[in-house]
Amino acid sequence: MLIFILEIILLFFLSIFFIYYIFLLPPKYPQNIPAVPFWVALIPFFKDVDQSDIFREYIQEPLRKHGAVKLFFGAQWNVLVHKPQYLQEIFKDEDLFEKSGNQKKIPHSVLSQFLGDNIISAHGQDWKTYQSVVKPGLQRNNFEVEKLVKNAESLCGLLKDAQLRAGNGGVPVQEFLQRYSVANLSEVVLQTEFDALNSLNAPINVLQTAVKREIFKPIFMNFPVLDRFPFPSREQARKTVDRFRNELKRGLVESSTKANGMSTDGLGRRMLDARDSGTWNEKQLLDNLTVAFVAGQENPQLCMISTLYLLAKHPEIQSKLYQEILQFNLGQPADDVLDPEVLQDMPFLTSVIYESLRLFPPIGQLVNRHTSENALLGGEIMIPKGTYVGYNCYSTNRDPTVWGENANVFDPARWGDNTVAIQKQYRHRRARAEWVSFHGGRRACLGEKFALLQMRVTLVSLVRKMRWGLDPTWIDRKTPAGPLYPRALRLVFESREKQ
Repeated sequence: MLIFILEIILLFFLSIFFIYYIFLLPPKYPQNIPAVPFWVALIPFFKDVDQSDIFREYIQEPLRKHGAVKLFFGAQWNVLVHKPQYLQEIFKDEDLFEKSGNQKKIPHSVLSQFLGDNIISAHGQDWKTYQSVVKPGLQRNNFEVEKLVKNAESLCGLLKDAQLRAGNGGVPVQEFLQRYSVANLSEVVLQTEFDALNSLNAPINVLQTAVKREIFKPIFMNFPVLDRFPFPSREQARKTVDRFRNELKRGLVESSTKANGMSTDGLGRRMLDARDSGTWNEKQLLDNLTVAFVAGQENPQLCMISTLYLLAKHPEIQSKLYQEILQFNLGQPADDVLDPEVLQDMPFLTSVIYESLRLFPPIGQLVNRHTSENALLGGEIMIPKGTYVGYNCYSTNRDPTVWGENANVFDPARWGDNTVAIQKQYRHRRARAEWVSFHGGRRACLGEKFALLQMRVTLVSLVRKMRWGLDPTWIDRKTPAGPLYPRALRLVFESREKQ
């Protein structure tokens, strides 16, 4: 009996050693960059943390010192890049550092089922086919600005009502901003109607919240192999994903049947036409519709949260932005449409948005490329064929060797004091891969134009009607995993009419 017990114990330790050696032991190559300990990725699973603290304590020093590190994520070791010169190479050589998303990296996972094979992660001819449909719909010149303004005014009303209910307490803003960004994306880009802004219990709101709750669980993000097992919670997650995708399709198809429901150049109509013509199959429609919806409303939503947070922490910048709004005669909300050209000519508004995106890129870290051949990054780092490569936008955007000793400070003035100077620096920073919130190269974000327009309308609409500060009882901390932004942000709003 004793021998049997000893054999079991030995087998257990041998199994642990085998798992560590096969999965957790850092790879030998690349040789000249360090590895972040694998257990760092598991910290959010064991305790409630602020991931910006994890970055500063475990990742920042080796990442910036060497320009890249080996990082355990998604059940495998990846090369994570920080150095702008390395990023320039990655963005430039799409064939060597080719896109390869979750549909290839972890095809059995719930995350892969959710987003599928889509324009963001596809490569080669598949990407070109997706781009031919999506790009014109996202970059058209006739977005209905009046709908954005109407939704922004509704958002102001919802926040005011919530503040009245809260009394002197803070308002949790994320729920409102999620509904608002969903309404903007669905009504203006997809030209569908989900009633997201008016109804908290709209199916799309309920399903989106349920999906987000399942997707960003640290244990499944880092060990997606667990999705192969029939855990009841993961089976439920798969059903939730299917319901979410089907709700998106239902809204799109129903809107297409309404008279004057969709313009021919809108993204929703273009997607349905691609399916109906045989350019896309049914799965490609669902995959690209899902990723367009998720990226098209989630990333602007996170930008809004972070920008409102920064303006709350810096009331002097909020006041300066209000003065610019008055200077451009936009102080009194009216029924007429805000002119996009006027909004683009507001230098301080533009610099506030760029600076917020610099400090809090909606996608702080992205690992969705792999090397098609052995690669020599920067002439220094030998990366074997088939290695997944990503980059840390949060780190690169805050690099003190590029942005100065105050790189972590919210300082819109760093961009310049007039529109020409700001745009010149913006192009310069992007070309040198020193500011990568919209990524770079041929695979830069296609939704940039709409995202910036939405942010301009949102900030002008909010600032001209109210001012806000942090709820003094709110704990200032960032999310533990996934996108990095202020967690469960609560703000206290005050109407400018009382001033």
